Amino acid sequence: MRGDDGLGRCLAAVPAQVRAERGNMARHLITHTYAERERALAEGTAPLHTSWEHTAEALTDAIVGLLTAPVTHPHPSTERSGP
Repeated sequence: MRGDDGLGRCLAAVPAQVRAERGNMARHLITHTYAERERALAEGTAPLHTSWEHTAEALTDAIVGLLTAPVTHPHPSTERSGP
């Protein structure tokens, strides 16, 4: 996919497995943020952001931070934790 290739080039210093993990986290963040906004609108309570545009801008900032954060520990694909 062209988007994934471009993102991989922009984040070349981040190991591929870490990029994949963070991509999964970003998907969860997007899903839950949109669901929370929809829930607030359906209940008639004030959503966190005043518009979908502001929600998208906040998500963009958060996801950029998530994807570009320093890598504390390398994550070898063979490393497994737990019993």
